[in-house]
Amino acid sequence: MQSYSVERMDEVVLEPKAGPPRAAQPFVRAAIAVVALIIIFFAVLVIRGWRPTSTSTTTKPAAAATATQVPTSAAIESKYGIRFTLVAVTAGGGMIQVRYQVIDSAKTEAIHGTELAPYVVDSHGAKYADPGMVGHSHVGKTMASGATDYILLANAQGGVKAGSFVTIKVGDLELRNVPVV
Repeated sequence: MQSYSVERMDEVVLEPKAGPPRAAQPFVRAAIAVVALIIIFFAVLVIRGWRPTSTSTTTKPAAAATATQVPTSAAIESKYGIRFTLVAVTAGGGMIQVRYQVIDSAKTEAIHGTELAPYVVDSHGAKYADPGMVGHSHVGKTMASGATDYILLANAQGGVKAGSFVTIKVGDLELRNVPVV
């Protein structure tokens, strides 16, 4: 903005009004940026629920282990020679991994075909039987007793979530209340 001063009545002289020095403007911008970053940092801590690390030793690891304990089925072990050991959501939520241990390798051949391949049913009754992009990775292979293997199933639209419970079905048998990790 400009100001007017009158030295003589017939002459008007325009003089620029003094403002903040141009060198101060970058400093002000930098200070505003630093304050904004500090505010964002503390906002993230509040949103994520930051709490100081506890030094308490009262946690019970055994309780956590039982929360993810996979039930067993004597019928599945006897008929198909496998014991399920884990159901996990993997590949960024797009796959379900069903892990099992071979109990009797002479009986596992049946689960390697497409008719009796194990699949998962969620708590809403949705069936997850489609092999993922890598397919039913162990088709045709019989692992030795004691070995572990897995099946990858497509987790359609992320329906199965960690912390939920599912049912594993093999043929006419099922294993209920299997925790998902």
